[in-house]
Order: sequence, then C-alpha cells, then structure tokens
Amino acid sequence: MKSSKEIYYNITKNAKPHLNVLNFINLNVSPGKAVDLGCGAGRDTIELLKNNWNVLSIDKEDTETIIREQLNQKEAENFKFKKCFFGEMNLPKVNLIVANFSLPFSKKELFSGIWKNITNSLSINGYFVGNFFGKRDTWAETKENLIFLTEQEVKALFSNFELIQFNEIEKDALTASGEKKHWHIYDVIAQKKI
Repeated sequence: MKSSKEIYYNITKNAKPHLNVLNFINLNVSPGKAVDLGCGAGRDTIELLKNNWNVLSIDKEDTETIIREQLNQKEAENFKFKKCFFGEMNLPKVNLIVANFSLPFSKKELFSGIWKNITNSLSINGYFVGNFFGKRDTWAETKENLIFLTEQEVKALFSNFELIQFNEIEKDALTASGEKKHWHIYDVIAQKKI
C-alpha cells in the first residue's frame, strides 16, 4: 500500500506550474541559476528548466527520479537535486529562489536562519518567487507546527526587496490529497535590492 507521501507526489507529478512561477517567466528575466525549495514532484523545477534555467531542486524526500523522468537531455543536464531539510541546507549564490508551499512547513525555531540563508544566497537583483500561509488558513487552527504570518510579517521579510507582485489569496479549495480547506496565502514575486 502506498504511503500518503507517495500518493501526494503521484497526484502532483503532472501538475501545472504555480501561477507565480508563470508570472515570473513572463517578466522575461535572463535565465541563470535557480533553487527550487521544497520542489516536490517538480512542477516549478520543470517549468524553469524548459525556460533555460539551471536548477538545483531541494526536497526532504528523494523525488529526483520523478523529476528526471520528465526531462529531455538538455533539461536533465541543467538539473541537480539535493535531498535535505531546509535547516541543513547550504545554498549557493543564485539569481532566483522559488519556494511554493514549502517555507510554512519549516521548523519555527529554524525559520529566521532559513530566511537569512535564502536572502544571503540571492545575488543583488536576484528574485524570490514563493508563498506564505496567512493567519486565516484552516490549518492555522489545527496544525500548530506550521508557520502562519500576517501581511505585515510577510512584507517585513522583504525590507531589502522590491515587491513586484504581492497577492493575498483566500479561497475554499481542495488540497492535493482531496481534503477541503480554506486557503489563506500570500503570493510573492520580489527582487533583491541590497
């Protein structure tokens, strides 16, 4: 019998990239080096590779094979994978960090160090594309170990950035595993200035 993690990765394997990644691609930024934090089954990694980015994908689960089997030869040459927890990672200097539906799952006591690691690894004029859970998310009532932030707390993370896109999203929708929930998300595209 498959574990809930295996079911999740199989469900999300062929999912379209997140909208904020598509919006970022539409900015026509020259491709460079990127990191996809919490890459899962690779929906954002694959989109970046198809748009000529070199991508290091990081996840706590070993999803490298799931991603590699979806790549052509050129894309595979521009792809690297590392299995680790965010608190253990040593990020290289990059032009882009993508973190969709991953940072809220960091250990609370490690989050400030993880965020510092992210901002230090971004080159000046590099981009962050990702999202954070808001306080009105259903899981804020039931999953105390996750990170939920106010709008002001999210914006404070980007004091050295120019916010290119900042969208607050609230909607009732299903999770990848089919659970009904109220989502409260802050979707961000930001460019590092200092």
